[in-house]
Amino acid sequence: MGEPAPAPPPESAPPEALLVTLTREPGRPDEATFFRVSSPSKPAPMPHRVTIPSGYSVSNVCNGLLCFARVRDSAEAPAFICNPVTGETAKVPKAPPPMGFTGGTIYRIFALGFSPSTKEHRLFRFTFSPFSSIHGKHIDLCVCTLDGAAGGGGWRQSSFRSLCPLLSTLLPVLVQGKLYLVTTGKTGPGERRNPDGLLEVDVATEAGRTHCLPFEADEYHSAWDPLVNTCEMGGRLCLAVDILRGTETTVRKIQFWVLMFSSLPDHHDLRWDLHYSFHVDGNYYFFQPRSVWFDNGEMTLCYRDYKVLFKHGTRGRLPEPSPDADCPQCVRQIELPQMPSNCQWNIFAGYRPSLLSPLTLAPPPSCWDGDEEREKFEHALLRALE
Repeated sequence: MGEPAPAPPPESAPPEALLVTLTREPGRPDEATFFRVSSPSKPAPMPHRVTIPSGYSVSNVCNGLLCFARVRDSAEAPAFICNPVTGETAKVPKAPPPMGFTGGTIYRIFALGFSPSTKEHRLFRFTFSPFSSIHGKHIDLCVCTLDGAAGGGGWRQSSFRSLCPLLSTLLPVLVQGKLYLVTTGKTGPGERRNPDGLLEVDVATEAGRTHCLPFEADEYHSAWDPLVNTCEMGGRLCLAVDILRGTETTVRKIQFWVLMFSSLPDHHDLRWDLHYSFHVDGNYYFFQPRSVWFDNGEMTLCYRDYKVLFKHGTRGRLPEPSPDADCPQCVRQIELPQMPSNCQWNIFAGYRPSLLSPLTLAPPPSCWDGDEEREKFEHALLRALE
């Protein structure tokens, strides 16, 4: 009898930040390397370089596991799970084709989730159009339980109507057994997509509901989007909002809002509390990588803005009284080195190292992997060539 699989790390453990670099060289497989960058220890490389499918990138972090996927251009590309500590990887069987989409631009978001109550990992695939004027508010949802009593049962497919399309540029974040994805406002082709709401999906029940964001997109100048990023702070969802006023791209304020649930039993109302904010200097760049995380060791807010890292200590600081209150200048502003042309990198919050093997999660291949169809074709082809 084999040894039992290591349990995933408890979500009570403070999350770390993980630096992931992707190297893409023509004629060679893509590679991912990993570095732990949270205090109190100094940034240190992980022991393994991992080969990943070409064109894949990190879709989300689920405790000690990373989910890699493709967002566009390959409807049947399966998700790919990796443990940076052990270097082990596993490919999840392909999900069935999405329902209700006849053409146009289609996006897919994969998100790996873990439920502390059921002790199960589940992989979610959200398929949607970025334009509410084309496919309405239809989102196709596929879910696959990867372990536990229901493991290996294949994909379950359903659909639901969201208030607005999902924002494909913001990765899902897992906090306390719930996945959070940001939605956009009503959009059509060529229109700017402002963050508009927050989709919350319970991993255990697979039920979703939508919440309002703590700001109104219409409050800001139409030339700029309020830019949002998410992370975990003190076991709660934290939303970092990058605000530009008017047409000025160098006068910016970063606000950090924390999602607070009602303490009353059977009361599901929530509110956003503004905990911290600070001013930053520097130009604003559209369509460039950004990320946010909270360093529990140093009690520091960290905001990567393309070429610059802003670090703002929270020790001894009181929450902001209101969004309009005056706030301090960011404590530290660090210029980041130039990124090589063959390399992409970013820092991901919510990482909790573990020895859990992805191989214990991946169910057997399904008919959607195409093996059965391919084998039938090969058999027929060989008979035709006799």
